[in-house]
Amino acid sequence: MRKFAFLPGALMIVAAVLWAAFALRWSVPAAVLGGGGVLALAVGVAANWKGVREWFDDPRGVFALDTLISTLLLVAALGLVNTLAGLHGATFDWTEAGRNTLAPETVSLVESLGTDVVMKRMGRSRDAAARDLPVALAALSPRLRVEDVDIDALPADARRYGVTRAGSVVVEAERRFRRVDAVTEPALATAILQVSTAQAPRVCFAAGEGGHGLADAGSQGLSGLASVLSASNYELAPVSLLEGDVPRTCGALVVAGAPNGLRPDVLARVDRYLVNGGRLLLAVDPPVDPAVASFVARFGITVGQGVIIETSDAGRAVGAGPENPISFVYHDHPVTRGFDERTIFGRAVPLGVGPTEIGDPQPLASTAGSAFERVDVLSEATAFREGRDRRGPFDLAVATSVPRGSRDAALPEPRIVVTGDSDFLANGFITWTANRDLAVRIIAWLCGVEEARVVAVSERQNRRVQLTERRRRWMYVVNLGVLPLLPLAAWLVVRAAERVRSGTRRSTHRSTGSRP
Repeated sequence: MRKFAFLPGALMIVAAVLWAAFALRWSVPAAVLGGGGVLALAVGVAANWKGVREWFDDPRGVFALDTLISTLLLVAALGLVNTLAGLHGATFDWTEAGRNTLAPETVSLVESLGTDVVMKRMGRSRDAAARDLPVALAALSPRLRVEDVDIDALPADARRYGVTRAGSVVVEAERRFRRVDAVTEPALATAILQVSTAQAPRVCFAAGEGGHGLADAGSQGLSGLASVLSASNYELAPVSLLEGDVPRTCGALVVAGAPNGLRPDVLARVDRYLVNGGRLLLAVDPPVDPAVASFVARFGITVGQGVIIETSDAGRAVGAGPENPISFVYHDHPVTRGFDERTIFGRAVPLGVGPTEIGDPQPLASTAGSAFERVDVLSEATAFREGRDRRGPFDLAVATSVPRGSRDAALPEPRIVVTGDSDFLANGFITWTANRDLAVRIIAWLCGVEEARVVAVSERQNRRVQLTERRRRWMYVVNLGVLPLLPLAAWLVVRAAERVRSGTRRSTHRSTGSRP
């Protein structure tokens, strides 16, 4: 019986390894069981030392030992590979729309977190994608973690967060939290930004000047921009420049279009707002009211009277026409630093930088040299007319800031951004990713946010392939006709190759006079 003395130790070691494998960690009982197994195995080997030596002298024993060691090494290698795969799993997104890939804005937001954020999964969601999304976000930053909350065992937590159904995610940082019922990437990113940012800059939109409406969901409305800014943790408020001064609480004032111009009293209110450290985004359209042109000229921003016409075909790839100039050049400025995407404008008036003693005007975006200014606004001509029109390139957006003197050093410096078109902010153009990002960058700089953080609010959907009748017939032919014949074709090729080799061998034997 001594030759079986090693079996208890071996069985104990196997049991300890299985225990640790199922528990995904070496617990104290598993470690004790494994240590006892090693000692029992050593006792069994010592009790059969003579037999072990004879077994090692036998080639069959050496072969068995080599096989055992090779098997253990293979199992260890497989376990190591699985462990590494579990810790650093690689995923591949094969969808054309990139539905399973986190947006660059989301990655940048999570990686730049300055505070600890926890995502609490309240109960188990039926949607596997919603369950995996918090884990994918948490893998980007050590400041973001995921916790599972059993709402049945902890009903007080569910009542505290207002959770009414399983599957919701509560995003919490310090004392701020947001509940996300429809778990999507934009919703989670928005909640993370809102709870991790202590203040929400207030952006005021001028109302009553005949421009784009903040709540208008049409192609000329600003509801899309409002959604982007709200998701990016900005507080929005409409203000009337016809009734009183701009509130001091406005971190930035947006005047998106003034087709009827701005009255002198309105311009006076905007000027007082700037003197007190206000920030202004003035989006004009051709033809620009002379009073508005004179107002911005004080800050070294010149405004043309015509319409920019783009003669190159660069805009056709994105559906832009000759009256939709594209930004080809971005100048060095905090708004555009690191930004290199082509923004699309509507009917735009050319801007420029002129001499001034107030502020430091700098262009943000410019057209290519192929653009020209059509002086006649009402004309539909797209060909350059020598002697009347003016050749580009032109500035599409200009920014300026006015440094404070020693007396007013306590006040913020006034900042102004003028764009030659207001339609690029509207719903018809804001769905273009570059337009959305540039708009948020401009408002972020005006509000004093050093780095614009924007959340993608549009869900990326799978692109459906239209199954026409012709494609359906080809699918039937390939799936039911071609694919089943491939094994038969392979067998015929192999048989033909064997016949060729057999014929070659027979001819070789006949030529040498030997038997096959």
